[in-house]
Amino acid sequence: MRSLPWLVAASLLLLLAGAAGRGRKRRALKALPPPGPGHRPNPRAGERGHGMPADGAAPAGGACTRSLLVGLLHDQCLSLKVDALASGADPRKQAEALASAWHIHTAGEARGTLAWLLEEGHRALYPQVCRILFAVPRAERERQIVLLDDVFDPVHLALCVDNLERAMPALRASRFVASGADLARGVLAWDMGRAIHVARLAYDCGMQNEAQAWAVIERAAAMVFAHLESWEAVAGSYLLGRAMWGGPGTGLKRHLSFGQRCLDDPASPWRAVPYRAAPPRA
Repeated sequence: MRSLPWLVAASLLLLLAGAAGRGRKRRALKALPPPGPGHRPNPRAGERGHGMPADGAAPAGGACTRSLLVGLLHDQCLSLKVDALASGADPRKQAEALASAWHIHTAGEARGTLAWLLEEGHRALYPQVCRILFAVPRAERERQIVLLDDVFDPVHLALCVDNLERAMPALRASRFVASGADLARGVLAWDMGRAIHVARLAYDCGMQNEAQAWAVIERAAAMVFAHLESWEAVAGSYLLGRAMWGGPGTGLKRHLSFGQRCLDDPASPWRAVPYRAAPPRA
């Protein structure tokens, strides 16, 4: 069956599952007003919007550039503009991307989706997906999924379990997820990369002002730097989330290839900007 490292990782994740599965009601952020009436974030939104960044925001400093680079994989563009918040894209196209991929049409909906990504995202689901996939016999999976229907949408949970199971061969072959330790990193970079992407799009089309967008980006990047140790770890965490969200196929292959380019290509911003993991707490 599965090798020992995967079972060890599953056991570690199982310890986290109880905390991740309890009380998953969305919490309002102090820095972000609550979503407007009728807000419904689209948890399936995973692909990037079209186009790249418009002038407007002041140029970013070194630390801000590093924060923007946490979103590099989601934008799938080595020429990602990382010296300023504004992306340079047509604001109308950015608004269309938010509407089609994220069901975001207003500033209130943008705030609500950003709050969901920062506070919960797919990392709320990930421990249960791993527990069911790696520690629960196949014949018992459906019952375990149904038992969680008061916390998670059972259809979505079952889909994520199936997606990750079918994507594991590609993840292992890529060596982005080659051990239990890689699994245990979770999908934080997937959620934070998407938060940075949405904040930039929302800024481009006027749904966030500069201060609001930077507050999201800096908070998202700080969480990544506090929990992941390198750009390679960021790539692995992001790709785990992408695999759980969308499963195998052309999209995942494209992301895996781009992730390797980000690490290896001399033109990659990740090669030019050193990673700065947060120092461990005393």
